[in-house]
Amino acid sequence: MNTIEQIRSGRTGILIAGNHEKIVQSILDFDFLSGKKEPSIVGLVSGNRKAQKFFFGPREILLPCYKGFEQIPAEHASRIAWLLNLQSGRRTFDSTVAFFAAFPQALGAHLFAENVPERHATELIRRFGAEKLIAGPSGVGLVVPGYLKLGAIGGTDPVQLSASRLGTAGSIAVVSTSGGMTNELIRAVASAGKRLSFSISIGGDRFPVTSLTDVLKLAESDPATATIVYFGELGGSDEYEIVELIKSKQLTKPVLAYIAGIIDEAFDEHMQFGHAKALVARADESARAKRDALLAAGAQAPETFPQFLEAMRSLPSTDFHDTVFDTAPLMDRHKSILSTRTILDLSDAPAFVKDGAIVPRSSAMFASMSLKALLGREVSATASAFVEAVFELLIDHGGNVSGAVNTMITARAGRDLVSSLASGILTIGPRFGGAVTEAARTWIDGVSSGMHAAAFVEARTKGGAVLSGIGHRKYRIGIPDPRVATLAQFATLLKKHPHYDFARSVEEVTTGKNGSLILNVDGVIAAVLIDIFVEVDGFTAEQLQELLDIEFFNALFVIPRTVGFIAHFMEQKRNDEGLFRLPDDLLFIRDTKPKDKPDTR
Repeated sequence: MNTIEQIRSGRTGILIAGNHEKIVQSILDFDFLSGKKEPSIVGLVSGNRKAQKFFFGPREILLPCYKGFEQIPAEHASRIAWLLNLQSGRRTFDSTVAFFAAFPQALGAHLFAENVPERHATELIRRFGAEKLIAGPSGVGLVVPGYLKLGAIGGTDPVQLSASRLGTAGSIAVVSTSGGMTNELIRAVASAGKRLSFSISIGGDRFPVTSLTDVLKLAESDPATATIVYFGELGGSDEYEIVELIKSKQLTKPVLAYIAGIIDEAFDEHMQFGHAKALVARADESARAKRDALLAAGAQAPETFPQFLEAMRSLPSTDFHDTVFDTAPLMDRHKSILSTRTILDLSDAPAFVKDGAIVPRSSAMFASMSLKALLGREVSATASAFVEAVFELLIDHGGNVSGAVNTMITARAGRDLVSSLASGILTIGPRFGGAVTEAARTWIDGVSSGMHAAAFVEARTKGGAVLSGIGHRKYRIGIPDPRVATLAQFATLLKKHPHYDFARSVEEVTTGKNGSLILNVDGVIAAVLIDIFVEVDGFTAEQLQELLDIEFFNALFVIPRTVGFIAHFMEQKRNDEGLFRLPDDLLFIRDTKPKDKPDTR
């Protein structure tokens, strides 16, 4: 099975290095118009973002972005068969080598950049030329109608894709070094009433990685290809490769070729055309000499381009059932600025009252729905019950805490609910309620490090750093926080609870130094929920890391305490005591300058 047949068998997963939004979107449009259920693009290795928004048909999607090839998750890596390298010429070599090191099973690549250093191109030929199908450097890529579009080949907007009939498999292979002429020939084949078996733009730089000979042998061995259409130009010796293949009978399928550049004969000296090789250095590199050689070998090689197009209409081709792309759904798309999804789909809203009675519901329903919104997935009844307990226990912790104080002061200043709530919420941080995520990071780091608690504490607190999840101003050994004891009971529901155990081991170390350095409510929330997520819900290390990155754990404090702050606001509005002012005897900075002496400073 040659490479083109492997593509038709489903080896079409693409990983993109760099970014070119129009090219990426054109591949997604090709996939959608070809009837694929999911994009062929697995992800992009590009920048520091985690995702980039595109369209799959009329629907917005997020393609994942990675910092390096080694970060591709295993469940996606198995799909990857192709590299679309959109990076600059100076970076193309390193990224291509890194790709094939990470994915040795991949079939090939397209190198989009022009002016890749020639020493890089020749080294890529040495390493991969015999094993991989690599279009470029410099070109538009590779297309197998209905299966794979790798690059800008065939066009970059839906109308171009439709006009090129890229949804219908045919029997004509289009081959050229020129990217622009490859696209022109694809359109010309469609206009002539024929369809492609595949097309490759070899690349316009001096040293394409996959040679013309290799591409022609691919066409010869492809059972779907009946005829080869080729566009060449003056300069170089590519066309003599075709001549030798025909003479040696390694290429038996009909070849229709056009060689551009006869106009060069009208000048006193040879002219440099667009590509690196398009300059006549010897007589046999002229357009006329190469055309004559092809004719002598038995290929069709018309003298003018109109004759070339006319000959294309006469080529034999297999019957085909034309698939016409419906581009209407792709014509008026506008990216949303923010979210790509409805957080909770309530189109089938649950019944709350039925037949005159309240429908019984889970006691942890609000927590369950909150977790589904925050995580984008369903979680276990254990996780929902734990979070419901957290929500109940953390609604309020008295009026003395900083968030409640700020809320009440703002309310007494005559401000509205939202302003007062915002004032309270803005106090949440590493010293008040915003340490749950950092506590989770502490326990995850500790368990994964394999260190004993004492050594871990020593390493973490070196230089005066604090341990998130440890310590409380009100509670201490002998005066425990009742919320911690209540939430810790959930650990008994698990077979193993390594993060909770590690947190308690750390507490033993820290309370040995200071009785107030107990496991606090932030710490127990983080430790127990991590253990639940891992054992009951099957969260991976990568998924836990993502929860840390998006500050998920802090939300478990913010959500219930918002209710508590609102309650303090409403109490102040009911009481209406007026503007708050600190008593004078609480002002510690006073003007002590004698009143009867002039200021001599």
